[in-house]
Amino acid sequence: MTGGGQVDYYAVLGVPRDASVPDIRRAYRRVVRQHHPDLTGDPDGSERFVAAVRAYEVLNDPAARARYDKQSEPHSTPIRRSPAPAVGRRGVLELTALEAAYAARFPLTLTDGHSRRIVVPAGTRNGDELMLRDGNRLMVLQVRLKNDLT
Repeated sequence: MTGGGQVDYYAVLGVPRDASVPDIRRAYRRVVRQHHPDLTGDPDGSERFVAAVRAYEVLNDPAARARYDKQSEPHSTPIRRSPAPAVGRRGVLELTALEAAYAARFPLTLTDGHSRRIVVPAGTRNGDELMLRDGNRLMVLQVRLKNDLT
């Protein structure tokens, strides 16, 4: 969400605010394929599909995008933040070469042993750290590329 409870269309498509029109188009196509109601069993898939269509309608039109950017600019009101939670656990997330190659361009969703989803953001590289919440505890996973030669 952006200021005023508005949906962050850039986050819906998984692109940065300075993304080019071709980057937005590619991201849109990827997201609608992933969440198309006829292709997914995800109960939230149709909502995500509709959100992606709306995001693309706005971000693909230069005038609509400029209006959206102006409306969603952060306000100068300071944000109060609670103190950062202490790190409860640390761990290592090993990725194969194929998983790392996928994560270089697209978010990678993994499921841990407790059926919790772990989303590895696009562009994640060896040595990056992912911070996850486990209830009130913060977990930090360091990404390590698995050596396939061993």
